[in-house]
Amino acid sequence: MKANTLRKHIDLHGWLGMLAGLALFVAFFAGALNMFHEELHHWQEPYVAESDGGEGDLQALLDQVLAVTPEAAKLMYLVPGDDPVALWQDADQEWQFDHASDFNAAGERVKKPRSELAEFINELHYKLALPVVGLYLMGIISVLYGAALIGGLVIHWPKLKKEFFALRHQGNLRRYWKNLHNLVGVISFPFHAIFAITGAAMGCFALLALVAGTLVFGPQLQGAITDATEAWPTPRASGESAAMAGVEAYVAAARAELPDLRVDWIELQQYGDRNAVVDVAGSVPGWIAHHAHVVLAGDDARTLTVTSPGNRPFNHAALSPVYSLHFGDYGGLLVRSLYFVLGLLGCLLFFSGNVMWAERRTDRQGPSRSAIIMLRVTLGVTFGVMAGLAVSCLANKVVSHSPWAGAVAWSEKGAFLAVLLLTLLLALRAAPLAMCRWGLRGCIALYLLVPLVQGGLEGFASWREPHIHLVNTALWAVAASLAAVEWLRVRRLRRAGPHPLWVPAPPAPASEAELASS
Repeated sequence: MKANTLRKHIDLHGWLGMLAGLALFVAFFAGALNMFHEELHHWQEPYVAESDGGEGDLQALLDQVLAVTPEAAKLMYLVPGDDPVALWQDADQEWQFDHASDFNAAGERVKKPRSELAEFINELHYKLALPVVGLYLMGIISVLYGAALIGGLVIHWPKLKKEFFALRHQGNLRRYWKNLHNLVGVISFPFHAIFAITGAAMGCFALLALVAGTLVFGPQLQGAITDATEAWPTPRASGESAAMAGVEAYVAAARAELPDLRVDWIELQQYGDRNAVVDVAGSVPGWIAHHAHVVLAGDDARTLTVTSPGNRPFNHAALSPVYSLHFGDYGGLLVRSLYFVLGLLGCLLFFSGNVMWAERRTDRQGPSRSAIIMLRVTLGVTFGVMAGLAVSCLANKVVSHSPWAGAVAWSEKGAFLAVLLLTLLLALRAAPLAMCRWGLRGCIALYLLVPLVQGGLEGFASWREPHIHLVNTALWAVAASLAAVEWLRVRRLRRAGPHPLWVPAPPAPASEAELASS
């Protein structure tokens, strides 16, 4: 292979790796915030006093939705909470949802504008908010990510274990930062391995099922996937109506089977029909694979099947720990907080990896257009995503309490996209050193500001509400983490001065011959 062709392949390899690192940065940063997904759902709505949110509220919501939309009886999910939610499919198979607060005292639907902030952050995490291809793209990136983890550990471990407890400058600042990058990676290696494996499993499941399943099952593929993943086969309507036992009876029957069950949602299929089936789904504490399903007959709440830890088919036993390990929902707030911290460390890992690659390339080959472009794109995407999500949170609170509250969902996504594009354009134009300085300081200010704006608009008494307090604390923790990175940046600059990649070298003075000719 010619040297020029080989160099192009190396450049392509490097660019693909750096772009994958940026995608992982987005996934990790959004994923860190998404560790408090349930709390974000509460935080994003205008603050109201907490309600009981019991099974009686679910039954009332179920009755109201069916009275207004009878076709929802075919398939519906009920999610308990302070403001219970019903999700159902319309005639076009599109998902719709109603909150209990969407109905007035007369049972009439008075749909209120709803924020989509928590769901948008979740979409950024698992598919970069890209429709159709985003999930598969992240699945492929997760596979490459896992391969890079193994390769990085094999390459760096022999050197790193000698310097593990001797991390100091030793007159070589670049070596110090490289060791720090490797140290953070090795310490958090188990966490990254979990995410690489589970992310690849979830992202690539559909592709693997489509390819392998078609070869094995042929036209019966969809039925085979359904049988392997559902807690109970989808019932067919008999056409004969029957009285239903009711939500409270379903929950009581499920807890009779699993006394420690925490109900997360209730799935109802063909509700009101003689063949109706109800799946009370939730968690059994004390297990990593904690998911459980109690499937009941809709008419008399008799038990049809129970899927729980230690009592599940092979496919459920294989998939359940994948989801639990990925979402960190098996160990309460302590585990979620640990995932949050490790997620932010992962962001530092990907960012520093891209920067070091660009600096190392400049050291070896001299200043190059590809290195400076990659550095600028890294700065633009990094600060654009972080600032964009902070501004999206600000837009949520400001617009929700304005005459334009109906556009709150559009404002959240629009604010994020506008800030991301503006920051990316600014990074391509501004000096990298100035962009890093003002990008970090701007993001710190934004994440400090968001909880203050929320408290100012909704009353600082709302900070006593646990969910709101937890989200605000997480936002301030992000600000504190960025402040630590800014301190390290200033410290590095003071001790070593800027790298030529960050500050272009001044033009060489003109020679006497050049002066004479001019």
